[in-house]
Amino acid sequence: MSIEELEQQLLSLDLAQRIRILQLLAQSLTVPSASQPSRSPDELDLTRDRNPEHPLRGIPITIPPDFDEPMPELWDALEQ
Repeated sequence: MSIEELEQQLLSLDLAQRIRILQLLAQSLTVPSASQPSRSPDELDLTRDRNPEHPLRGIPITIPPDFDEPMPELWDALEQ
């Protein structure tokens, strides 16, 4: 499979699937796959840099599936 074909397949995925692939790629570059903890698709691991100056780095981040969906009710409320 060529890079162009792979790129087209990746771009055809929805945002949540592309984010999951990015997470997997990032983890594969930083942590050996045998030692990777199992995580839900919505969690990002920030625990590898445990610095006392950054106490929030150990908390998993969860991105809701509707993170980037439009919010017309918000715009309607702002217009009033």
